[in-house]
Amino acid sequence: MTALWVVVAVLVVVAVLVVALNLWARRAGYQIPGRSPVRCSKGHLFLTTWVMGGSLTKVRLGPLTRWGHCSVGRHWATMRPVKDDELSDKDRTTLYGGAPQ
Repeated sequence: MTALWVVVAVLVVVAVLVVALNLWARRAGYQIPGRSPVRCSKGHLFLTTWVMGGSLTKVRLGPLTRWGHCSVGRHWATMRPVKDDELSDKDRTTLYGGAPQ
């Protein structure tokens, strides 16, 4: 019975950390969690689902860096999320089709 409580406690701590990381990222200006603008190491800009603390399709290299497939350049590269204030009007039009965010 004690082992069960340890597992539950660890899961609760991990869940709290994931929520805290996502809140920090949102307050830092990133559109995380959710569909987030990211830029690959070759400069391509695209939207992908980004959740701090987890990834099913990319290799996590830290909280804000992942290695995965660039959907624009069709290559494998490191990628990082882009803050809202770093996006130009042209970037927003490319990502969202001109719809206000």
